[in-house]
Amino acid sequence: MTATYVYGLVAAGTRLPDGLTGLGPTGEVRTVEHDRLAAIVGDVPEDRPLGTRADLLAHEAVVDTVARETTVLPMRFPAVIDDTGLVDELMAPHQDQFLAVLAELEGAVQYTLRARYEQEVLLREVLEDDEEIRELDAQLRELPQDAGYNERIRLGELIVAALDERSAVDADDIEARLQPYAQRVSRSPAPQPDEVITAAFLVPRDQTAAFEEAVEKLGADTRDWLRLRLLGPLAPYDFVAGS
Repeated sequence: MTATYVYGLVAAGTRLPDGLTGLGPTGEVRTVEHDRLAAIVGDVPEDRPLGTRADLLAHEAVVDTVARETTVLPMRFPAVIDDTGLVDELMAPHQDQFLAVLAELEGAVQYTLRARYEQEVLLREVLEDDEEIRELDAQLRELPQDAGYNERIRLGELIVAALDERSAVDADDIEARLQPYAQRVSRSPAPQPDEVITAAFLVPRDQTAAFEEAVEKLGADTRDWLRLRLLGPLAPYDFVAGS
C-alpha cells in the first residue's frame, strides 16, 4: 500500500495550473477523479517524517496557486491517506458534502489582513486623550523608580483598558471599510497586544482589485499609526470547517 498526499479538492474536470511542485520526492501534483469530484494529490517523503516548515510551505503553494484560477477546498496540513482509501474513504462517502462546500466557495478567494499599531504613536495618543492616565503618568514621573508601586499598577491597568477599548473600535472600523467587498469575514483573536485585527475576507474574484485598492486606501489613511499586512489571494482556509 502506498501513502498519498492530498492537497485539496476541486470539481471533476478541473485543469491544474502548470508548474505546480509538490512536497514529495517526485514533486508531482495531479488529480484523481471520482464522479463529480477530484482530489489534488501527490507523493509523500519516504526517507523522513512529514511535517517540516518546508512541507507546509509546499502544501500552501500548491493550494494557493490552484485557488488563483479555480475554486478549491483545501485540506488541513498534513493530509495523508492510503491510496486505496482515497476514493472509498475520503471522496465517495463525502462527495455531496464536499461539492456543497465548493458551491458555497465558488468564484471566491481568501485575503488575510493583519493590522498592528505603531506603539509609540498609540501610547502618545492614549496619554493625550485620557485625563486620568495623563495626570497619573505625570505624578509618577516625579517619583523615584522604586516608589508608587500601587500607582504604577493602576497606570498599567488604565493603559491596557484604554488600548483594549481603542483596539475594539479600530477593528470594527477596519472590518466595516472592507466588508462591502467580501462575501464573508472571519476574525481571529489578536495574538499580540499591539495587534488590532487579524481577519480573513472571502472575496469574489471579480472584486479582488477593488478589495486591494480599499486596503491600500486604508493603509494611506492610517499610515501614521497603523501597519497593515495583506496576504492573498489564498485558498479559503478560514472558510472551510474541519478541512
